[in-house]
Amino acid sequence: MTYVGKAWAVEYTDKWVNSATKRFQLPSVIALYQFIDEKFFRLPCTRKNIIIRDEYTCQYCGNRFRGEELTVDHIIPRSKGGEQEWDNVAAACIKCNQTKSDHYLKDASVILLRPPMKPTFRAMIRLRFKNSNMSWTGYL
Repeated sequence: MTYVGKAWAVEYTDKWVNSATKRFQLPSVIALYQFIDEKFFRLPCTRKNIIIRDEYTCQYCGNRFRGEELTVDHIIPRSKGGEQEWDNVAAACIKCNQTKSDHYLKDASVILLRPPMKPTFRAMIRLRFKNSNMSWTGYL
């Protein structure tokens, strides 16, 4: 975006990339010349985004897990008409997901710790990149 003139570099990394004829320093923080409303972006309800939203925590037992150790549980089971929507899915460990099975929440022996909600685009950016680039923290 900086190369084509849509943004300017606020801060740079110490890394460089080379093309056939030029050498470029990689920016770590860029600013857009023109504001893009975040409503323009669609936040897909994917397994990865659900786990990030729930901060790698099972929403039934409250324990933290690695991403590959978590599953996506449908609050209203798919077998009973539930859909893959932000307010119907939660990260769950395998044990809790199997315990709940395809039951409605009121009929299951597990308790949902917090109701699932669609995150804002900014909240997802904060969660997704909170430890990856510390130079961003002053701008988020």
